[in-house]
Amino acid sequence: MSLADSLKAFKSERADVVARNAAHSRPANTGPISRTSTPKPSSSANNNEKRTHDAAFASSRGIAGGEIMRLVVGAVEKLKDNDFKALSWLELLRYMSLPLDLRGAKGEATFKRALQSHHRLQYIHAKDSASGQESFRYKPLHPVTNGEELRDYLARLETAQGVPVKELKDGWPDCIPTLDRLEKLGCILVSRSKKDGAPHRVYPDNPRYHITASPTNSNSKTTKSADDPSATTLQEVVKISPDFQTFYSNIRLPANDNDLRAELEKAGLTPTSAVREVSKGPLKKKERKRVDRKNAKKTNVHLAGLLKDYSKVKAAKAASG
Repeated sequence: MSLADSLKAFKSERADVVARNAAHSRPANTGPISRTSTPKPSSSANNNEKRTHDAAFASSRGIAGGEIMRLVVGAVEKLKDNDFKALSWLELLRYMSLPLDLRGAKGEATFKRALQSHHRLQYIHAKDSASGQESFRYKPLHPVTNGEELRDYLARLETAQGVPVKELKDGWPDCIPTLDRLEKLGCILVSRSKKDGAPHRVYPDNPRYHITASPTNSNSKTTKSADDPSATTLQEVVKISPDFQTFYSNIRLPANDNDLRAELEKAGLTPTSAVREVSKGPLKKKERKRVDRKNAKKTNVHLAGLLKDYSKVKAAKAASG
């Protein structure tokens, strides 16, 4: 075969192959060709470390968690400003206006669980609620809203630490006037700051522990009223005559400890600061007891056959003598 015939056969075979593969090829792009630049790898990509699943989705989870916590804080403030009254779940939901990613049954259920687990909120079931709906109520640090509740609450405390006024204001913002009145009546003890005299901490007290002057007339008695449930009558306070108060107030203690000790000894009393003398009796020498050792090792056992036994002779001499 000549060279021209070989070239003709090659072209014919090539045309058949192109026609056969044209049906399986992609259509040609008639529009302008758009080229995109390849992004440069970041510095973190140089490290041959692959991000974990938690690290990849940490940002999205943080945004959702922060959004829920922001809504919980807003709900707590709303319930606190509601005069500590219960608010139904539907009313609270309408007030909060949940974002789009938390709307729906799943998002509302997540928000409700966050409110139920909050330590400053009280969840009220529908069967226990007065409105017949699920409700929430703000729970103050101390369940006190008036003077009578404060006295009962202080009486039930198991410790003597008292109640800080700052925590008391959480559920009773305008408690200062009532605290001043109860302190004057002897119902509570109030510790105050030295700078401005503001109440700092409240402790339980009883009017019977105080000595006050007897009323000069019957019109000076204090009676309980509806607007002041913590008011106390003067009959509950121990009375003492003004003459005895004057006599007691005129008694002056000695100026220093030495004079006070001398006055106590003159009255036949022993001062607590007196030196106590310890009398020492005659010292007796302690006799040392001799211990008889029954299991002690006996000596001269090897001479038992050579020595004579004179115990009988000693006994006979003792009997004759």
